[in-house]
Amino acid sequence: MARINVMMPDDVLQAVDHAAMEEHLTRSAFLKKAAQRYLEEKRLEQEAIERKQRMQKAAANMDKLANKFGKWDGVGTIRQFRDRRTGAKR
Repeated sequence: MARINVMMPDDVLQAVDHAAMEEHLTRSAFLKKAAQRYLEEKRLEQEAIERKQRMQKAAANMDKLANKFGKWDGVGTIRQFRDRRTGAKR
């Protein structure tokens, strides 16, 4: 495990020490936990951005298909596939 030196304003350090004491943690443990939470939050934000981009790309592809093939009854198509699979008749 690495040891580091960090410089921060006195008021921030006092707030960290106070919060660490309330959590029954050492200053190091508190800062480690805070860094881990921050990194996890950033990872989740990045995943959300990537998920949104994938959804936008899929929607754009669906729009291209809709423009290529024109209007169609999606619900009707799903019902046809379902009915063929289950043997239901309408």
